[in-house]
Amino acid sequence: MNEINISLTQFIDFTLKQGASKVAEVRKIKEQGEYHPAFDYWRELREAIKELHENEYSLDFLDHVIDKVHDKKKINYTDTVKQYKKFCKKKKIEWFEPGKAFWSSGEITVRSTPELGLIIDGNPHLIKLYFKEKSENMEKRSTSNILTLMAQSERSHEVKDAVHSVLNIKKGTLYPSSNENYSNDRLISLEAEATHFAYIWNKI
Repeated sequence: MNEINISLTQFIDFTLKQGASKVAEVRKIKEQGEYHPAFDYWRELREAIKELHENEYSLDFLDHVIDKVHDKKKINYTDTVKQYKKFCKKKKIEWFEPGKAFWSSGEITVRSTPELGLIIDGNPHLIKLYFKEKSENMEKRSTSNILTLMAQSERSHEVKDAVHSVLNIKKGTLYPSSNENYSNDRLISLEAEATHFAYIWNKI
């Protein structure tokens, strides 16, 4: 059987589905095929945020992204840029290279490379950007799954004392990992989801 290589977002979306909707989610991912920028709604903003911190630009640098994106994206991009600026203000932020990361279980490999490596007020964070708006309970569950997967990932290099974190960019809220994200029970749960994903993938 071929290895199944998917993004962290795709896998987390699958874990949040129930029943037959899990099958529909896997079918959508399988039919979509390899990554293509056309399917990546937030690509321009993610790249601009990384460029902003790498080059120590002013936060106003992000405004040019709003000007460049399609009109259909402008409202969402404008609101999200506003929230990210609000998150960054009054913080001392420095960039570091986050390296690459992945998590594997059985036939599944999940790409879990953090978008950002940021030292925030002296504390290093490996950050995944979270763009989805969900209910509070759904957000808590998805964030917990992301942090557990990040904590259990293989990394190209280690960053001493870095905290795995998820930034809900639409709310400007940073969720750092906790001891719970390193628990064996949470890892077993993720491995079970990976087994379920692979089973559906191979059946459809």
